[in-house]
Amino acid sequence: MPKRFFLITASGKDRPGIVAGVTKALFDVNGNIEDTSMTRLGGEFTMMLVAELPASATLTRLEKTLKPLEKRFALHIHTQAIPSRLARSGRQSPPQYMLSVYGTDKPGIIYRVAQTLADRRVSITDLNTKSIPQASGPLYVMLLEIQMPPGLDLDALRSDLDDLRKSLQVEITLQDIEAVAL
Repeated sequence: MPKRFFLITASGKDRPGIVAGVTKALFDVNGNIEDTSMTRLGGEFTMMLVAELPASATLTRLEKTLKPLEKRFALHIHTQAIPSRLARSGRQSPPQYMLSVYGTDKPGIIYRVAQTLADRRVSITDLNTKSIPQASGPLYVMLLEIQMPPGLDLDALRSDLDDLRKSLQVEITLQDIEAVAL
């Protein structure tokens, strides 16, 4: 029987029980979580997930199910139906490379790295940043999982990244992500 897929985002002040509350609500409507990303930034918590629900599920019913959580946890929740091909697209093409950037924090690092990748049609599938206190000043760390388009000239990308490394005065490394069999 066909299933329906929904993208759900929730954000608010971090507190215990948010993940349990949202996932229980989905469990109660026979939902299955297909993909998720959750994190805390600056005391705020955000989650984004793709849920598979029975074919009879409607956006209105899902919103009604999640509504009590908005008040209980002071969350902002957004839901939208998405096509199954989008819901499952991440399974077909896992990220191929990990790009690491380390150095002194300065404005524009994310933009410059993202633009360099976009210029080569490289897709960013995950991006995380941290500022780590050091005696000599904060160390800025950015980790990106990326997918290369077919036919990409990897040497040209490496050259672009090396130029960027020199310009930003940071360390940049590009490594293959080995497939992990579970």
